Amino acid sequence: MSPKSFLSLIAFALIFLSIFSCVEETEDPPGNGQSNFDCNQFAYADTIYYLNATQNILVSPTNPIQGTFDASPNGLAIDPSSGVIDINASETGLKYKITFTPQGSNQTCETFLTIGGVNYLDGVYVLDQNQTLAAPIYNGVPGLALPCDDDDDDDGDSSCDFDTDNPTGQLLEDLGFEISSDGVFDLLETVENGAFGSTPINGEVLDVELFYRLADLSGEALNSIPLRFFYYETVADIPQALLDDIEEKSDLINELRSGKSSNFRIANETRPRRVPRPPFIVIVANLQ
Repeated sequence: MSPKSFLSLIAFALIFLSIFSCVEETEDPPGNGQSNFDCNQFAYADTIYYLNATQNILVSPTNPIQGTFDASPNGLAIDPSSGVIDINASETGLKYKITFTPQGSNQTCETFLTIGGVNYLDGVYVLDQNQTLAAPIYNGVPGLALPCDDDDDDDGDSSCDFDTDNPTGQLLEDLGFEISSDGVFDLLETVENGAFGSTPINGEVLDVELFYRLADLSGEALNSIPLRFFYYETVADIPQALLDDIEEKSDLINELRSGKSSNFRIANETRPRRVPRPPFIVIVANLQ
């Protein structure tokens, strides 16, 4: 091979390597170096926070990270650009999945955070099947005992205060709702007390707000939860749209407990998707 041919071969090889290098750089996923973001960097100092009666509580991610933040279900007061959470402005008694997308990347990271308080699960209660009690869920964990130290003298005293005095001046017991010192609604007695009138109307809906205080790390701060009660004569009278909405809410709660990704189906809903409040408590007089 002549020296001239040899030099031409070397030049060709250098051009080929240069082109290949450019292709490799072009095919790299965008992300400004964040395509391999370590999701362990995305966290908050604790997994549960409580209301505070004397000051606003703002919680920031433990590390300075750049990107966007989102939460599911709706109700968490989170800044989408900084991840700062306003605890007192958030819906309480719920576990939230917080998703972080690093700046310039399609990668997503997830963590879970609970705002302390009580929730009531959406559900259908058939009175003639002895389904008469609707109990609260504490801190998003079914079966977790409320911080209510009931006295042993059966006088009903408790360190928890459900249906407590509040700025509205309205107590649920004045409307006929029967609720125990630990937040359990007796639905049969509620109907018999006339909450839905002396003769309940099929399909009637009542929107109320329950105010309460708990002897936990909230320091007995005044807390509240909106509730929607329905009354139907039979299960067949319940609209399918309402049943679909209750099912989707159940799927959302279960998904958050297991940490799986959302996978909702489209339904004719009576409440917007991802909105957990108010819980729907459907009272049915007879199975059929």
